[in-house]
Amino acid sequence: MELNENLKNKVKDDENKCINCKLCFHDCPMMKEFENSPKDLMNRILDDSIDIRKVAYSCMLCGLCTSKCPKGIDLKSTFYEIRKYAVSNNKQEVKRDGYKVVRFHQMNSFSPIFSKSLKVNNNKTVFLPGCSLSSYSEDIVLKTYEYLKQYYTNIGMTLKCCGKPTLSMGDEDKFKKYYSSLEKYIKKEGIDEIIVACPNCYNTIKKHSKGVKIKTVYEVINETGVPNNLKNNYEGIKVAIHDSCSTRDEQQIHDSVRWILREIGLNTIEFKNNKKDTVCCGAGGMVGVTNYKLALKQMNSRADETACENIICYCESCCESLLNSNKNILHILDLLFNEEVINKNVFTQSKIKTLNKWITRYKTTTLCK
Repeated sequence: MELNENLKNKVKDDENKCINCKLCFHDCPMMKEFENSPKDLMNRILDDSIDIRKVAYSCMLCGLCTSKCPKGIDLKSTFYEIRKYAVSNNKQEVKRDGYKVVRFHQMNSFSPIFSKSLKVNNNKTVFLPGCSLSSYSEDIVLKTYEYLKQYYTNIGMTLKCCGKPTLSMGDEDKFKKYYSSLEKYIKKEGIDEIIVACPNCYNTIKKHSKGVKIKTVYEVINETGVPNNLKNNYEGIKVAIHDSCSTRDEQQIHDSVRWILREIGLNTIEFKNNKKDTVCCGAGGMVGVTNYKLALKQMNSRADETACENIICYCESCCESLLNSNKNILHILDLLFNEEVINKNVFTQSKIKTLNKWITRYKTTTLCK
């Protein structure tokens, strides 16, 4: 795939700015798979001696490179622009790179079957659990909603998708079409606040619906308190906290998650790369379908960054990724609303087959009657 002049100039500008300090390179899940330094990688892109599309669709779009770079080079945006170019110029090739799987997921996610909403007394606030959590446990979705109802007199719920998978692939036209259905719902129902469980939903809605207040359920719990029966319930248990790269710059979310874990008695351990410097779980940028071998390598690599056997995530997609390792993986909402975990009968999620995820997601839709 040959780049146009605008993209060539962008890569050339990045290459000129780069001092090859390798601060981005050392922790990047992707670059070392292709070259020995970021400067060498950009030079190979410029002389067209590398599969540019494969490089772009191996970037996890996690933003770590930008966070680390002393020169402010944003390689994430460069690789994303290449993805957009690939989609607009040869979508058939991109389909073979994994977009076919993403399109199947998104077509179902935006179908009337899986995008139902529960309206309550002209509610202005809704809970949006996200696709991954809805596919994992309808019980946790229900109990989280019931918890929120204690503090929001009129709160609805919507199982609509934010369209992030399509956006990540670089198909912005299709994303706009998908996202418009969420925007229409927001405007039609007069929604002015959305509470989410998914960091990807948080990031996407915050960026594309400026007039709506967006916050995570973890911030709400930080404000209202954990259930009284769970205070110090897990005393003496050590857990490592994996931060979602989607909320790299959201300090209030980092703080809320840690406050909750301390309140329920957990001894929290930090990854070396945490909060704003967190490293991707391996699923970022849809690399789990565009370059599964690399994604799997990163899933294990990230889990091995901590000696702790128990890892807590606040993104269900991160949980699914890290379950490929040999560690115990839980979502923070498991600790609050999963009776098996609360009673300490289990302390890890289990892998769920794709078909069973769709079945669970369908069961979750029955909550919106």
